[in-house]
Amino acid sequence: MTLTLSYVARSEIGLVRKNNQDSAYVSPTMLMVADGMGGAAAGDLASAVAIGELRESDGDLGGTDMLEVVAGAIAHANERIRDLVAHDPSLDGMGTTVCGLLFDGERLAVANIGDSRAYRLRDGHFERITRDHSWVQSLVDDGRITEAEALLHPHRSLILKVLNGQPNHQPDLEMSDVKAGDRYLICSDGLCGMVTDAAIEKLVGGTDPDQVVEQLIKIAYDEGGLDNITIILADVVEDGVPGPTMVLGAAAEIDTEMAPDEAEDTRPLPTEGAEPADPQAEERAEQARYQPTTRGRASAWVKVVLGIVLPLLVLGGGVFGWYSFTQTKYFVGDSDDQVAVFRGVPDRVFGINLSTVLQVHNTHVSDLPLFYQEKVRAAIVVPDLDAANTATEELRVIAQHCIAQREDRARTTTAPKPPNPAVSPSVSATTSPSPGASPSANSSPSAEPTPKAPEDC
Repeated sequence: MTLTLSYVARSEIGLVRKNNQDSAYVSPTMLMVADGMGGAAAGDLASAVAIGELRESDGDLGGTDMLEVVAGAIAHANERIRDLVAHDPSLDGMGTTVCGLLFDGERLAVANIGDSRAYRLRDGHFERITRDHSWVQSLVDDGRITEAEALLHPHRSLILKVLNGQPNHQPDLEMSDVKAGDRYLICSDGLCGMVTDAAIEKLVGGTDPDQVVEQLIKIAYDEGGLDNITIILADVVEDGVPGPTMVLGAAAEIDTEMAPDEAEDTRPLPTEGAEPADPQAEERAEQARYQPTTRGRASAWVKVVLGIVLPLLVLGGGVFGWYSFTQTKYFVGDSDDQVAVFRGVPDRVFGINLSTVLQVHNTHVSDLPLFYQEKVRAAIVVPDLDAANTATEELRVIAQHCIAQREDRARTTTAPKPPNPAVSPSVSATTSPSPGASPSANSSPSAEPTPKAPEDC
């Protein structure tokens, strides 16, 4: 018996985005989705690079060799993104998720980094087979919020691991069994970030795969269609005809071998009469996805500066130019336990402080959850002052939420027990139990414990 994959794949811009930053690749042996991020910083290029490297690695592989190959392709994609940013600093901030499967006819290799997802429907049981690398997923795992609450959480876009040129973000890789009748769904968060798994489960088992994909896109649109939507639906069948090889989304439009300044802008022109979008708002929303992943980025900037400028210092003494370059950078950090915006980079070189405080806010770092305290103290690198203001406002809201939680818990702990309405004051005042007598069952019932608020802070 030979097992093959029969699949349907779609990638759509959605109702809000100006261009498609998702990419996908499908073949008889590989199914992959990449969700690019970065707004004006070329998220579409990042996803196209990832899919291009994965496509190059596709071939007749078997067993654990599939894990080695996909790990190598993802690592090469990360290096390509790093090199592109080094060539063109305006691309700093771009990145992409990667999620998908390799298939050898007997087993699957599952790869994932970011918040795109893979699901499996087997014998009527629908389950997620990848784990989101996101802040809200950590809250769900800890039991602090439900999946439905995660869809509405104000920080649902914060991703902890992503391909953005940084070496410390590694994908999840594992082998999985497969059998005839299995159905796999791989999608970007334009679907799974808008609707619950339960809503997806109601549709995913339909008999017509094309209709299933159409219905899944519709429910994403019904929830606003706020992001690009990419879906791959694949069935494992016996002795089937291998499906076609296809490239979708940004990867089908962008030539990743071209230099960044030679690449054609694939974004559609605005239609007549359409309300102009706010590019700064969209860029700020994309930048928010990267704030938890900036650890080490500041020191990377210092290494770049030292590697480029120090040889010039030796030759010509360009100290002023070097220092001026660092002062074009901004970050949000800790200034005496208060959230502050700094100009420069958070390092000292040869005893020289490379940053100065521009703004100090009333938000105390110690009022934030531990996760955000660590991020602020490690420095959240931002591209400009607008992004810095967005980050500090978000931190202020989080701190206020934590303060309110602590005050609620304090009031709950110190509040006196309410009087027992079942016992009249006159009886309680004049009646006393005889020595050694057991208390009456209805004389002083215990109060119900007050539910404890989730300890988000």
